[in-house]
Amino acid sequence: MTNQFDFTTDWLADAALTPEQRRAWNALRGDLAAAHARNQELTDKLHRAEQQSPDTEPTILNRPEFNREVARMLAFDERYGGMSSVLYFDFDGMESTSTQFGKSVVNATLREIGAVMIKSVRGSDIIGRLAPDEFGVLLMRCDNGAAWTKAEAIAASLQKTVSEIHGCKLTIKVSYGAYTFRDNEDLAMGLKEAAQGLTQIKQ
Repeated sequence: MTNQFDFTTDWLADAALTPEQRRAWNALRGDLAAAHARNQELTDKLHRAEQQSPDTEPTILNRPEFNREVARMLAFDERYGGMSSVLYFDFDGMESTSTQFGKSVVNATLREIGAVMIKSVRGSDIIGRLAPDEFGVLLMRCDNGAAWTKAEAIAASLQKTVSEIHGCKLTIKVSYGAYTFRDNEDLAMGLKEAAQGLTQIKQ
């Protein structure tokens, strides 16, 4: 349906208005145009928010993007109260896999790792690839016990996934750690603590 009243068009251009009336009309046109632009901006923001609802699958961020998003979420926790945990996953054997089977198998392995992680977390959680063989996950509203339980479950799925890719028997070992943030702690501290507590998934 088309808009019948476009106030950005001077449809009183030929009207017999006094200079004062003309100034008032021009001011009104400006206000209406600004209101229309603001309404469009809010509509666009609402549309983007709907697209990023909790039901939306998370994506895998690079390290700078992951750092930025986690810092934003931790600031939110600090301001409004909340508890978030970070999971750290290390994949030992990627280099030997590349040497033995080639880069294509490594790339396929990374794609499978990403698919498992995306399937294993909520849309509100944040996944990042921190290094060629390291991944991090921020779990929102998650205490330490639940974080370790989740980390173990994800690691078990990952270990099963990377045992064989394209018919190639791989020797990649999955290790995992978890850490729950306290007040005024940043991502670097959380990842360091999670890495220090790495546990290898039982075969």
